Amino acid sequence: MNYEKVYIQKTKAGSTVKETIADFDIYCANIPFKLFVEAKEPSKSDWMDEHGDDEYIPESGLKLKGYTREEKLCCKGGQDSSRVKIDKFLKYLTGMDGTGTEMKIYCTWTGISRQGMRFDKLDDNAELAREDNEEILVLKVTFKAYNSVGNVSPQYDNDKQVTGLV
Repeated sequence: MNYEKVYIQKTKAGSTVKETIADFDIYCANIPFKLFVEAKEPSKSDWMDEHGDDEYIPESGLKLKGYTREEKLCCKGGQDSSRVKIDKFLKYLTGMDGTGTEMKIYCTWTGISRQGMRFDKLDDNAELAREDNEEILVLKVTFKAYNSVGNVSPQYDNDKQVTGLV
């Protein structure tokens, strides 16, 4: 079976691209199709002796707010293996493994990418299903996109392997 891939690259100098399946055995169950969320409130004055607002709207376009996006991830393996996989993945996302905290993310399924992202939180309502000696763990991770328009594209080598997000 062919699964869509999620590529993550930290912005710390020398960081390599990680792919969630190959590097962490973590599969993406759902990534929202969010291009951006909403515009920032423009500068304005509310004069008491005039109707409406006096707003400054820049010629270059409205500025966008940062946002969060929740992604549903899952892993499958032998009994008690999910905790180890998730622990390794969370240490990477939070930078507790020494790789840094700011990241770029690219999803092959949605084609949506962002730079200027960081880990925000892990939902404490994970779902764990066990049968025989197998388990499936489904969890939700929230990322903060503080650069709401910073797109990246995958960079490939001659073997069509992703070597960077630029």
